[in-house]
Amino acid sequence: MIKKFCVVFLAILTASCSNMDKKSLNNGAELKKKLVSKIELIQKDLENNKLETLKNTLDMPIKGKYVMDELSRYDLSKVKFYFTPPTVENRTGKNIVGIRYGENMLYYNLQYKYLDGKWRIVKFIEGR
Repeated sequence: MIKKFCVVFLAILTASCSNMDKKSLNNGAELKKKLVSKIELIQKDLENNKLETLKNTLDMPIKGKYVMDELSRYDLSKVKFYFTPPTVENRTGKNIVGIRYGENMLYYNLQYKYLDGKWRIVKFIEGR
């Protein structure tokens, strides 16, 4: 009787774990799609000299306020932004942003986190 119970329990456990993997894979693709659309929206708004989407996406109270103050001083319609496709793992994402103004080029590594149903920028580091 105990052997039957163990076999049934293991069969149920195996079946539930295999369903969970499919759900998480599907969810990962969906999260990446949401992040890509958020990045595209931020890129369009920045090129049109609008900062609202970026402001709502930043999740860094002190550094975010400083960044927004600095960006509001410039005419961003003359600046070109290049975003690499993001990589998403376990509700976190990363990509690189290139900012070209004139002949100068700056690179930033951005890190995103999926919080409360929205993608948020939690960290950015100047780099190459």
